[in-house]
Amino acid sequence: MTRKIHHISAFIKNFEVSHHFYQDILGYRFVKNTVNQANIQMRHLFYGDQRGNPGTLLTFFEIPRMGHTYNEKAFFGLITLAIPKNSVSFWQKRLAGFEVETSLQGGKLYFTDPDGLAFALSEISEEISEQNSKAHTDIPADKQIIRILDVVYHIPEPEKTKKFLAGFGVSEVATEQTFSLEKTRFGRGTIDHVAYEAANNEELETLYKFAKANEIEVEEYIDRGYFMSLYVRDPFGLRIEFAGVKPGFTLDEPVEELGTHFSLPPFLEEKRAEIETYFGGEK
Repeated sequence: MTRKIHHISAFIKNFEVSHHFYQDILGYRFVKNTVNQANIQMRHLFYGDQRGNPGTLLTFFEIPRMGHTYNEKAFFGLITLAIPKNSVSFWQKRLAGFEVETSLQGGKLYFTDPDGLAFALSEISEEISEQNSKAHTDIPADKQIIRILDVVYHIPEPEKTKKFLAGFGVSEVATEQTFSLEKTRFGRGTIDHVAYEAANNEELETLYKFAKANEIEVEEYIDRGYFMSLYVRDPFGLRIEFAGVKPGFTLDEPVEELGTHFSLPPFLEEKRAEIETYFGGEK
């Protein structure tokens, strides 16, 4: 069984526009309003199911002046999201109602977000559980987005990346071969990294030791407060994270209040006053 996706992180240009799209149109819950820990002047926004569970999380870094994406040699592409059986027509009508263009191909519904990030909705034989169904939205539970299914790697040599990922327990990955020699230029809608789930910190430590033993450069191995994270790069420079699941987003907010505060992990609390000045005070 392949390692599941924990979250996917991308760049956006405008919080209000993206927030409307993900919360109001797609029905995601806004589960954490925080900052990029590597750049505390940049917002980091998390959307997921009702409890902010790993596997449901789409996260975004807001960069207001960010330009267009130019995808070339290596980049992450289409994100496929799982929806329940017999719900594609519901989503086709809903997105049309919000003037979001869609394309129905092979039973999957394709569309892009306001920044050009590409998605497909694919039906599976599951429904979102009662405790995880989003309470704020008018989307019925039997039609709600369940979780992330996969993301497409666009790379020059797919087999090389597949072998690399298999070493970390990722046995299934969608790929497309690229032929450009130019470096991809990040812009709005670019996926910064894909994170896979580690069951616990012991498993994450095992992955770290595997990387070191195989002379794979570890970009970061760090406590994010909400979970531990290990970052590496695939053979073509794509950033890949392995993330734990504990303590999760209830570290500093109860489930019923997720996303309602300007949250900082414990090690950044001493910088709260400074950080809040970048965003005009608490939001």
